[in-house]
Amino acid sequence: MPPAAPPPILVGLGALFLVVIAFVSWLGVSSNDFRKEQAPFVQKFVVDLSKRWDVADVRDRMSVSFIEQADTQPARELLNQFKRLGALKSVQDLELRSFMSMNGKRTGIFAFKGIFENGDGAVRVTITQDGEVVRVQGVSLDAIHLGVEKLQT
Repeated sequence: MPPAAPPPILVGLGALFLVVIAFVSWLGVSSNDFRKEQAPFVQKFVVDLSKRWDVADVRDRMSVSFIEQADTQPARELLNQFKRLGALKSVQDLELRSFMSMNGKRTGIFAFKGIFENGDGAVRVTITQDGEVVRVQGVSLDAIHLGVEKLQT
Protein backbone atom coordinates (compact mmCIF):
# COMPACT_ATOMS: atom_id res chain seq x y z
CA MET A 1 0.00 0.00 0.00
CA PRO A 2 1.54 3.41 -0.99
CA PRO A 3 2.11 6.00 1.75
CA ALA A 4 -0.76 8.38 2.35
CA ALA A 5 -0.48 11.80 0.74
CA PRO A 6 -0.22 14.70 3.16
CA PRO A 7 -3.44 16.60 3.72
CA PRO A 8 -3.93 19.48 1.24
CA ILE A 9 -3.80 22.02 4.07
CA LEU A 10 -0.24 20.96 4.93
CA VAL A 11 0.82 21.16 1.31
CA GLY A 12 -0.66 24.65 1.08
CA LEU A 13 1.04 25.78 4.29
CA GLY A 14 4.35 24.37 3.09
CA ALA A 15 4.08 26.27 -0.18
CA LEU A 16 3.14 29.47 1.67
CA PHE A 17 6.11 29.02 3.98
CA LEU A 18 8.45 28.73 0.97
CA VAL A 19 6.98 31.87 -0.58
CA VAL A 20 7.46 33.79 2.68
CA ILE A 21 11.09 32.63 2.93
CA ALA A 22 11.74 33.67 -0.68
CA PHE A 23 10.14 37.09 -0.07
CA VAL A 24 12.14 37.72 3.12
CA SER A 25 15.35 36.72 1.33
CA TRP A 26 14.56 39.02 -1.60
CA LEU A 27 13.72 41.89 0.77
CA GLY A 28 17.01 41.41 2.63
CA VAL A 29 19.05 41.51 -0.58
CA SER A 30 17.02 44.43 -1.93
CA SER A 31 17.42 46.48 1.27
CA ASN A 32 21.16 45.79 1.35
CA ASP A 33 21.48 46.94 -2.27
CA PHE A 34 19.40 50.04 -1.49
CA ARG A 35 21.65 50.88 1.46
CA LYS A 36 24.83 50.53 -0.61
CA GLU A 37 23.38 52.59 -3.48
CA GLN A 38 21.81 55.38 -1.42
CA ALA A 39 24.12 55.85 1.60
CA PRO A 40 26.43 58.21 -0.36
CA PHE A 41 23.39 60.23 -1.51
CA VAL A 42 22.17 60.58 2.09
CA GLN A 43 25.58 61.67 3.36
CA LYS A 44 26.05 64.20 0.54
CA PHE A 45 22.59 65.63 1.14
CA VAL A 46 23.28 66.26 4.85
CA VAL A 47 26.76 67.65 4.10
CA ASP A 48 25.31 70.08 1.55
CA LEU A 49 22.37 71.07 3.79
CA SER A 50 24.58 71.65 6.81
CA LYS A 51 26.98 74.01 5.00
CA ARG A 52 24.54 76.89 5.52
CA TRP A 53 21.40 75.12 6.79
CA ASP A 54 19.50 76.62 3.89
CA VAL A 55 17.08 74.38 1.97
CA ALA A 56 17.81 76.32 -1.22
CA ASP A 57 21.13 74.46 -1.32
CA VAL A 58 19.43 71.05 -1.57
CA ARG A 59 15.97 71.86 -2.94
CA ASP A 60 16.67 69.88 -6.13
CA ARG A 61 16.94 66.68 -4.04
CA MET A 62 13.85 67.25 -1.89
CA SER A 63 10.34 65.93 -2.47
CA VAL A 64 7.57 68.43 -3.20
CA SER A 65 5.92 67.75 0.17
CA PHE A 66 9.23 68.29 2.00
CA ILE A 67 9.79 71.58 0.14
CA GLU A 68 6.31 72.75 1.12
CA GLN A 69 6.90 71.82 4.74
CA ALA A 70 10.36 73.44 4.77
CA ASP A 71 8.83 76.73 3.58
CA THR A 72 6.83 77.11 6.81
CA GLN A 73 7.81 79.41 9.66
CA PRO A 74 8.29 76.57 12.21
CA ALA A 75 10.62 74.74 9.81
CA ARG A 76 12.68 77.90 9.21
CA GLU A 77 12.98 78.43 12.97
CA LEU A 78 14.13 74.83 13.40
CA LEU A 79 16.78 75.24 10.70
CA ASN A 80 18.03 78.35 12.48
CA GLN A 81 18.49 76.25 15.61
CA PHE A 82 20.40 73.64 13.60
CA LYS A 83 22.77 76.34 12.32
CA ARG A 84 24.36 76.36 15.77
CA LEU A 85 25.71 72.88 15.02
CA GLY A 86 27.70 74.09 12.04
CA ALA A 87 28.67 71.92 9.10
CA LEU A 88 28.70 68.12 9.15
CA LYS A 89 32.26 66.86 9.58
CA SER A 90 31.77 63.09 9.77
CA VAL A 91 29.20 60.31 9.79
CA GLN A 92 29.36 57.43 12.24
CA ASP A 93 27.35 54.21 12.40
CA LEU A 94 25.26 54.79 9.28
CA GLU A 95 22.47 52.23 9.05
CA LEU A 96 19.30 51.60 7.12
CA ARG A 97 16.67 51.44 9.86
CA SER A 98 13.61 50.82 7.74
CA PHE A 99 13.06 49.73 4.15
CA MET A 100 9.97 49.25 2.00
CA SER A 101 9.60 48.37 -1.66
CA MET A 102 6.26 48.60 -3.43
CA ASN A 103 5.29 49.04 -7.08
CA GLY A 104 8.83 49.94 -8.13
CA LYS A 105 9.13 52.61 -5.44
CA ARG A 106 11.67 52.07 -2.66
CA THR A 107 11.66 53.99 0.61
CA GLY A 108 14.23 53.88 3.37
CA ILE A 109 15.04 55.59 6.64
CA PHE A 110 18.74 56.09 7.22
CA ALA A 111 20.12 56.93 10.65
CA PHE A 112 23.58 57.90 11.82
CA LYS A 113 25.48 59.87 14.40
CA GLY A 114 26.57 63.15 12.86
CA ILE A 115 29.66 64.91 14.11
CA PHE A 116 29.28 68.62 13.35
CA GLU A 117 31.62 71.58 13.84
CA ASN A 118 30.03 72.55 17.15
CA GLY A 119 28.55 69.32 18.45
CA ASP A 120 26.91 66.08 17.48
CA GLY A 121 23.44 64.65 17.00
CA ALA A 122 21.42 61.67 15.88
CA VAL A 123 20.41 62.25 12.25
CA ARG A 124 17.55 60.54 10.41
CA VAL A 125 16.94 60.95 6.69
CA THR A 126 13.97 59.45 4.83
CA ILE A 127 14.38 58.99 1.09
CA THR A 128 12.27 57.58 -1.71
CA GLN A 129 13.55 56.21 -4.98
CA ASP A 130 11.11 56.00 -7.88
CA GLY A 131 12.94 54.65 -10.91
CA GLU A 132 16.11 56.70 -11.23
CA VAL A 133 14.78 59.65 -9.23
CA VAL A 134 15.77 59.86 -5.55
CA ARG A 135 14.19 62.47 -3.28
CA VAL A 136 14.51 63.28 0.40
CA GLN A 137 11.16 63.08 2.18
CA GLY A 138 12.38 64.41 5.51
CA VAL A 139 15.32 65.04 7.83
CA SER A 140 15.38 65.07 11.60
CA LEU A 141 18.04 65.76 14.18
CA ASP A 142 17.55 64.29 17.64
CA ALA A 143 19.64 64.19 20.79
CA ILE A 144 21.68 67.23 19.79
CA HIS A 145 24.71 67.91 21.94
CA LEU A 146 26.43 71.24 21.47
CA GLY A 147 30.01 71.60 22.62
CA VAL A 148 30.03 74.53 25.05
CA GLU A 149 33.72 75.17 24.55
CA LYS A 150 33.28 75.45 20.80
CA LEU A 151 30.38 77.87 21.08
CA GLN A 152 32.18 80.33 23.35
CA THR A 153 34.41 82.89 21.64
